[in-house]
Parts: sequence; structure tokens; C-alpha cells
Amino acid sequence: MNNKRKVGFIFVLSGVLLFVAALTNAQGIGDRNRASGVEGGVYSIQGRVVLPDGKPAKDVKVSISSTDTNTSVTTDRDGEFQTGGIHSGNYTLTAKVEGFPAESESVAIDRDSPPSQTFSIVIYIRMPGQKKGDIYSNNPLFKEVPKTALDKFKKGEDKLHANDAKGAIPLFDEAIAEYANFAPAYYERGSAYLKTNDLDKALESFVKAIQTKPDYVEAKYSYGYAEYLKNNFEVAAAVFDDVLKQKDMPEAHLYLGISLVKLRNVDASIPHFKAAVVAKDDESTALAHRYLGGIYMQKKQNAEAAAELEKYVKLVPKAPDADKLKSTIADLKKNS
Repeated sequence: MNNKRKVGFIFVLSGVLLFVAALTNAQGIGDRNRASGVEGGVYSIQGRVVLPDGKPAKDVKVSISSTDTNTSVTTDRDGEFQTGGIHSGNYTLTAKVEGFPAESESVAIDRDSPPSQTFSIVIYIRMPGQKKGDIYSNNPLFKEVPKTALDKFKKGEDKLHANDAKGAIPLFDEAIAEYANFAPAYYERGSAYLKTNDLDKALESFVKAIQTKPDYVEAKYSYGYAEYLKNNFEVAAAVFDDVLKQKDMPEAHLYLGISLVKLRNVDASIPHFKAAVVAKDDESTALAHRYLGGIYMQKKQNAEAAAELEKYVKLVPKAPDADKLKSTIADLKKNS
């Protein structure tokens, strides 16, 4: 899942002042929900891991186990994960974030469930001693939020996590109407607008989140990403650079690198592509290998180009042009 979600600051660029960033717990009964393994099943499990401060828990291993199954997935930059090929059964999902107790949630998939159904779950990481279900009490982002606004925000999050972005937006609007300084509501509304491809409204929401909470780095990153999607590469590059001064994010390195390439500052992009894959070498940063491969090809460094393109194909074996890339790699090796 991508899916694939931050917010209020100002910086000067070229003399211009710019704003730059459910758990399904239907209980089955006995052998009726006995799992028969993960491979070849017709169901999917998707979910998100949330830190005590409400931010997504990225790069976290989520173990999925049953009487017959023991597998795992890793969350993306939005704290989200998804796995398919699941059979009916009772599953326990466990996430462990360094410095916090491990958290587990259960999901039951009845064998009579419609084929291809996706089951959603949210795993909330708690502070030591924090009661289950009390995930907002120690979160400074929610300290002053009235209960009525928080309730609407939670409903909006549930809609968003269930891939109903359009249904989530009015709920975030209602939460903001109740509490004008609700930074996470602005951020999540921006994330919902990103999912509906309304980039201008997404940018407006991310800017409001940043204005409300100037150190909201996830909102800043998402602002930069939205500008990147609009092909505003100069602005995007400045935003990602600002994000990296606050937090070392692999994805910020990746998209800063791509933005620099688009701005024809190729040499400056190389360190960022390398930093992206050093920090997180998986499908989410695989494009860094592809860009490095292209750059090395231009520089006639065929051996280096072949190595980078091989890494890309390994991470994204189903790329539309995988066969063509394999042929290119073979040619590069012959001429290295």
C-alpha cells in the first residue's frame, strides 16, 4: 500500500517568499477460521502503524502469524503496509518500535468472506504504561483538541485508512471547524486530497498544517512531494532540502535527487540518490538506483551503471521495461 501522507514554514527561494511540507476484529470460531497458510489465498490485510505522537511509524516490521503462518511485512513512509495471498483464519499482527512495548492486534477472516476482500487494521504504539485505546492522551499534537473535534478526526482517519479519501475530507473539515489550530487534521486532509489527485487543495492543507505547527516535518515533506507532482521542481528541491535539515528522510533524498536532475543539476543529485539507498534500500527508494544507472551511463561508467540498474531490477522485478533493462545491463557489462 501504498499508499502511500506533512506541514507550516516559510523560506526564501530566488528572492521569493514561499510556503514550503480499525481495526477489523470480527471474531471467527474455532477451526472455521483456521489459517491454511499465506501463499495462494484470496484475501488481503492492510493496515497502518501509528506512533504515540500520532505520526506514522515507517520502516517498522509487522509480523503476521497464525497456527500455520509466520510472515512479515514492513511499513512504508506513511506507516502503512499490505500483504495479499491470505487464507481464511485467525491472525495476530505484531509491531515492535524501538523504545516502545510491542503491540499486537487480531484480525479474523471467515472462510465465507467474499473473495478478494481486504481486511483493515490499525496498530497503535503506546507509551509504557499507557492504556490501550488511549493513544491521543500523550500526544502533544492533540493536547488542546476538544473531544468533539477529535471524534470527527478519528472518523476521518478511519475513512482514509479504508481508502475512502472523498468520505474522509468532510470529516476533517468538520474537525477543523471545531478547532481551527488542528494541525493533524489539516495534514490528513492534505493526504486525502493527494489521494484524490487534487494537488492544489492538498498544498493548501499542508501549508495550513505547517503554519499551525512550524516543525511538522511530515507536512513539510508532503508539501514538497505535492510540488514535485506539479512539476514545480525548484520549489520541491528547496522544500526537500529544508526537510533534510530537520530530519534525515530517505524519500526526501530520493525526490530531492530527482528534482535536481529535472533542474539539470545532475552532479548535485548523486549524493542524494546514494543517501536514499544507504538509509533504505527497498522498492520505495529503488528509483534512486535507476537514476544512478542513467547518470553513470551518461558518464560512460558502464560497470557502475550496470550494477545500479541490476539493483533496480532486483527491487522492482515487475517493472514494465524490466526485460529491456536486462538487455541494457548485458550490453553495459560487455562494454565495461
